[in-house]
Amino acid sequence: MIIELMSDELEYLYDTDIDEMEGKQSFSKDIIKQYKRKVDILVQIEKLSELNNYSSLNFEKLKSDLKGYYSIRLNKQYRLIFRVEKTEKNEISIQIIQVTEISKHYE
Repeated sequence: MIIELMSDELEYLYDTDIDEMEGKQSFSKDIIKQYKRKVDILVQIEKLSELNNYSSLNFEKLKSDLKGYYSIRLNKQYRLIFRVEKTEKNEISIQIIQVTEISKHYE
């Protein structure tokens, strides 16, 4: 699976070792660890339907203003929101948009 991290912050959180991160982060270390784990799962899958095999992810297609987007659970409070597109070579690309609190993910 091709993964695109759609912001500099998401790239930094994924690419940087937690102990090497500088300054105050937007998320706790636990959320950052979960984020890295979930992105690793997205990298490993071949089809989106494989996410249904991980019941703890609570994979779902979003509605309303976020129609066309999907989410997976990082923990009880936070979700990873992404969209799926096909590349010119007909490969699936997951574009990770944001990490958000569940109470705010429909805003």
